[in-house]
Amino acid sequence: MSEKAKILFVDDEENIVNTLKSLFKNTYDVYTATNGSAALGIIKNNQIHVIISDQRMPEMQGIDLLREVKEISPNTMRIMLTGYSDLPAIISSINVGEIFRYICKPWNNKDVKDTLNEAASIGLTLADNVSEPDQDIRLGRATDTKKIGLLVIDDELEIHATVSQLFSDKCKVVSALNYEESLDILEREDIGVIVSDVFVGNRDVTQFIKILKYQHPLIVAVILTRFRDANTTISLINQGQVFRYLPKPVHKGQLRASIEASLSHYSRCKWQPVLLTRHRVERAAVNQNPAMTVAIMARLKSLHNSIRA
Repeated sequence: MSEKAKILFVDDEENIVNTLKSLFKNTYDVYTATNGSAALGIIKNNQIHVIISDQRMPEMQGIDLLREVKEISPNTMRIMLTGYSDLPAIISSINVGEIFRYICKPWNNKDVKDTLNEAASIGLTLADNVSEPDQDIRLGRATDTKKIGLLVIDDELEIHATVSQLFSDKCKVVSALNYEESLDILEREDIGVIVSDVFVGNRDVTQFIKILKYQHPLIVAVILTRFRDANTTISLINQGQVFRYLPKPVHKGQLRASIEASLSHYSRCKWQPVLLTRHRVERAAVNQNPAMTVAIMARLKSLHNSIRA
């Protein structure tokens, strides 16, 4: 008999965790908690494959809980299920929690079941197949960052100059002023990390970012933008699995740390492709410009630096 995934639901409203438990108790080993402290106790004493947490809870916010879970049990799949579109919390769920999905209340049962089924399958796989970072170091799994391409996509020349100043001696930094130039570069260069705004040349490039991650999951995306919209940010989690989300004007220290983390993450995923399963994305819907979407997909499909999750 195959192992059942262990799922932990966390919400300060007891009726919420009871409802979720009733939905999934026949499929998974279900644990529940109504506060962060109780949830951490469960995580420390059990191999939890998926945690689904509310954000707004007394004592400990959901994002603080998921940050702790990431440190204690990094292979646990982390999902935020909340009724509040709190942009700072959403951004923190990317930068701090590195979450798999962001689901809004009230939820659709089918959507939650589909998401949880996928997360549980990935969680079971990761529990059996992923080594720890210090083991990678002992085994000599260190990628020379100078061989990694870092692509900056922005129409602000200052951003290109800043990234080049910080990383030109650590990796190959290349620049694009629009997504068409990005496609040209991606076809001829091995790119590991992209740093991109949400709007470049007054054009929305989120569809490009989502398609890129769907077709080439090894590439790591860092968003650097002034644009502030909760729905767009949630879509970049669920359909783009962006690794970091930073505000403009850029803080050099934060930018440096975020790109360094992205390069390290790229290297780990290259050595252990199974890690890419935790960044599997929902397929982005064709937007208002289907012709552009089809053109992007056709060109990105031909890239040679993809490792399929």
